[in-house]
Amino acid sequence: MNIEVTIFILRLIAGLSLAGFLLALFVVIWRNAGGAIQLPAAAGFEQGHLTCEQPALADEAQRYSLRPILTMGRAEANTIVIRDDYASAKHARIVLEQGRWWLEDRGSRNGTQLNGETIASRAILADGDEIGIGKYRYRLHLNREYTAL
Repeated sequence: MNIEVTIFILRLIAGLSLAGFLLALFVVIWRNAGGAIQLPAAAGFEQGHLTCEQPALADEAQRYSLRPILTMGRAEANTIVIRDDYASAKHARIVLEQGRWWLEDRGSRNGTQLNGETIASRAILADGDEIGIGKYRYRLHLNREYTAL
């Protein structure tokens, strides 16, 4: 076999391997995104919300609609910006995966609390849970239709 044919075959194998890898990556991303897309939120249905209960900033508590990914922290890029020196720039996030809400600490310096306890890893959220970041306390309110999932 001549060297040019060997190089052609190796290039063909490398190209097919790359295409297979990209296809597998696309399938993984599609499956993970599919959990959020198939839920009622994609149709404009509010699955629930967070209310800021402490500190009381006004007569009416601040309300934040839940999204499939909701980020919390000091940085302006977050969904919920927390103006507290004890909050990290990227402090925590709430993620919807396969019909369940999860709370994740994002490596914050002062930790994230769920119902008064500091979480060490991901934690499943339920209706009425309290999330604590610094001096702020947020109450989770899930819609009745959604809590049945």
